[in-house]
Amino acid sequence: MNLDNLFKSSTNKSKSELKEQDLVISESDSIIESIEELYAIEGFAKPLFSKDLQEDFWSDKSLKIRNVIIDLRDKDNINEIISELSTKLDVDISIIVMGNHDSIKLKSQLMSLGANYILWDQELNELLSAIMSVSGKKVITDNKKTRIAKRVLVLASKGGVGLSTISSLLCYALAKESNLKTLMVDHDSGALNADMFLGIKGLKVRQESKDLTNRDIDNAIARTYLSKSIDKLDYLMLEKNSEISSCHSETLYNLSNTLIDEYNFIIDSMSLSSFDELDKATFQDRYHRVFIVCEQSVSSLRSYNLIKKRVDKLEHQVIFSQTRPAKDYVIPLDNAKVRIKQKDSIDIFYESGLEKVFVHKGPDGVMETKFSDPIRGILSILTGKIIQRKRKFKLFNK
Repeated sequence: MNLDNLFKSSTNKSKSELKEQDLVISESDSIIESIEELYAIEGFAKPLFSKDLQEDFWSDKSLKIRNVIIDLRDKDNINEIISELSTKLDVDISIIVMGNHDSIKLKSQLMSLGANYILWDQELNELLSAIMSVSGKKVITDNKKTRIAKRVLVLASKGGVGLSTISSLLCYALAKESNLKTLMVDHDSGALNADMFLGIKGLKVRQESKDLTNRDIDNAIARTYLSKSIDKLDYLMLEKNSEISSCHSETLYNLSNTLIDEYNFIIDSMSLSSFDELDKATFQDRYHRVFIVCEQSVSSLRSYNLIKKRVDKLEHQVIFSQTRPAKDYVIPLDNAKVRIKQKDSIDIFYESGLEKVFVHKGPDGVMETKFSDPIRGILSILTGKIIQRKRKFKLFNK
């Protein structure tokens, strides 16, 4: 599983240069899985993992270790272990120790040995802060969490390509199957389908106002505009006000941005008309990953080519979505890919009766269908997790 470079990369190193990696040492499979997920979400290069202190890592000249993260939560002789370890390591390698002892004395002792001691927490905020500190990256202060939500844009090339369905299921999968706090920001107030797709009952839509657009928004105000779907999944949308419609997407961004340290992912589900409100510099700095939803029609392909010029060099991926049977499209799927020069697209094929499944079984029911397989593919791109659909087996065929 390759978790490297999931988001924008800021370095261009030559092939001859050794690639820096972190090493994680822990006997716990659950800790290893959590840290691997953290690195994938934050866009860090996938670390190496070991369950004990192996000499091979220090003698392997093909590796360039940057940080050694060692799990010593159940150890009493932490000083002895770190003292021995520090003698084996190059001075350029940083040591980060995870423990359960909330001791200033222990922290000072390990600091004198050149190690950074952090108190273990389930959210891994302390670990992320330590990694960013030793890497010389800016760390959020004022007692805010160091984890900042990765912002993802799911953009429709035209109306009717299944934007709400795809965005909703992706957010649902991030929260339900990957256990990641997710916020869906719906920029399309004209198509109120996402509440059904997310299983939200009795959605009360609030209208955008001049007061909301012009005032300073804090996270307490922003939370009042959220609707709850399931645990770890919230939904944000506003009804457009015709008097200030040109500010609609920016108002939604300002609301959601005040909550950026409370989520792992913020997914912006955006129609083409809302996208037209944004200038090029704005969305290039705003998003870590962009998915453009297309269909195999002339209008969608033409629209994609115009979007591509605006997106420019920002990394993006194409999702081909079939909202009707393949035979109803004039352009075959393979031909459509050739026309826009996109070989590696994510293909979501038409499935009859999908709306019926949504109505009767909700998003859980849809996640059991083959329609959800490409959604899990997007999930893997964003998180590094590969989660297979649970298939039902029948003993006898009728």
